[in-house]
Amino acid sequence: MESLERYGHGGDRWTAGERFGREAGSFLDFSANINPLGPPTGVLDILRRIWNDPECSTLSRYPDPAARSLRSALAGRLGVDPEQVLIGNGGAELIDLLHSAARPRRVGVIHPSFAEYEAAARKRGQEIVPLKTEWDRAFLPERKALLAWIREVDLAWVGHPNNPTGTRIPFEDLVAAAEEATRRGTVLAVDEAFLDFLPPGEEISLLPRLEEFPTTILFRSMTKFYAIPGLRLGYAVAAPEWIRKLAEWQIPWSVNGVAQEAGTAALGDREFEEQTRSWLAEERPALARGLASLPGVDVLPGEANYLLLRVAENVGGPIPSRWLQRELGERGIMIRDGSTYPGLDGRYVRVAVRGRKENRRLLSAMEDALFRAGRVGS
Repeated sequence: MESLERYGHGGDRWTAGERFGREAGSFLDFSANINPLGPPTGVLDILRRIWNDPECSTLSRYPDPAARSLRSALAGRLGVDPEQVLIGNGGAELIDLLHSAARPRRVGVIHPSFAEYEAAARKRGQEIVPLKTEWDRAFLPERKALLAWIREVDLAWVGHPNNPTGTRIPFEDLVAAAEEATRRGTVLAVDEAFLDFLPPGEEISLLPRLEEFPTTILFRSMTKFYAIPGLRLGYAVAAPEWIRKLAEWQIPWSVNGVAQEAGTAALGDREFEEQTRSWLAEERPALARGLASLPGVDVLPGEANYLLLRVAENVGGPIPSRWLQRELGERGIMIRDGSTYPGLDGRYVRVAVRGRKENRRLLSAMEDALFRAGRVGS
């Protein structure tokens, strides 16, 4: 059986519906890492106002091509100049823009990581230079290898936290990478799509030090944290020169008006942000403990709102990840096949962290599937 990631990502309930003979909306989705608490109330209020507007002004007018209100709100929140921010139609658009704007010959990708980096490179015939990592080191590279790799490429991608592992390079190593990239002229692209889920206060982002590292570009997503994947919102933060280069490759009106208004409203809901981090601090360790208690399953400790699992090789046939994806899919649950990530094989799956009741349903379904495979009981 082929994996459900026909189009390269999780959350494809339509393909799951076709595969398992269910309504697309009936699945409990652990394959996409979306905040189960959202969208924030302010976003829903904006959507209701737009819907009830008798003139439909947000829909009947062109959106601001520069997304000025959202850009200004983000700049204020981040403590940077608006000229350092570019709003995009989700993180995927911004990743693609960078591969056009930077025109690298050699693109560095840490294995495993988000497949979109390599997809953008392949479309342009750019050579991919992998930096391989191992489970025993939580898929984190050693600093010496990291810096040597930076020197070999023109563009280097670093997930922070990384997807699908949920782990992040120690901050002192990230700083060293940015320093080496600056000396070498390498573009260091740091994907912080899941950074908002981490508690604030700790020094974990290069954002306050971007002026020191003119070749470093940060990428963030509003899709996951604020639970608005249907609206598509992401942004890049970098030196103004890099923002202008990226904007030159962006199509007109890339970000629609509804998304711009919803994003601005989301940024104003600090209570939602605190609730999200409190939920994750409670539910992630509880889910990790439950998964680790299942025979044949190892859990990689991470910090994001998802967990990477390693399933014993003798479970479910030659590709355990696809067997487990099928078993759970037949029970109405979607998980991510880890073998679709560069650097992972059929032993790995990724699951999102959801609410307590949903997490228990996942644990029960996995226990049942593993029992049928002979891993639990006798």
